[in-house]
Amino acid sequence: MLSCKDVAARASALIDRELSMREALQMRLHLIMCRGCRHFVRQVRLTDRLVARVANADQPPDPGPEKLLAILRDKRPPGR
Repeated sequence: MLSCKDVAARASALIDRELSMREALQMRLHLIMCRGCRHFVRQVRLTDRLVARVANADQPPDPGPEKLLAILRDKRPPGR
């Protein structure tokens, strides 16, 4: 069984599909049982997509600080 440290170290490789089938299965089994690691991998995926989106943009959007705060408030998990 992988530890949480192992999952954190291999999260990017999982997302980029660079793991062997066995390694990917071990990661997925850990993620089924570990809520914290599921959230971590989800956050890494989100960050990866955001970086790719910004890197591919001709000119990054400039929504201004008020708009950014509104976006962050909308994305905040309930109860926080």
